Amino acid sequence: MNDTDMQTFLVDLLLDSDDDVESVNTFDEAGVLTHNQGVVVAFENGAEFQITIVQSAGWSDDEEDDDEQ
Repeated sequence: MNDTDMQTFLVDLLLDSDDDVESVNTFDEAGVLTHNQGVVVAFENGAEFQITIVQSAGWSDDEEDDDEQ
């Protein structure tokens, strides 16, 4: 999994939640100026959060290939 995969995972997870989530947008969709991946979560009560995704451990294509076998 990489940062883009984690972003997609979070968007799907938050949109499927039964909480009072009004919208979930990626940083790109929301126009957040950063080089990081992340999501902006808006709630029905007006609260909004930006969640930045920073990968903290290494990953390589070899590890993913091993998982698929």
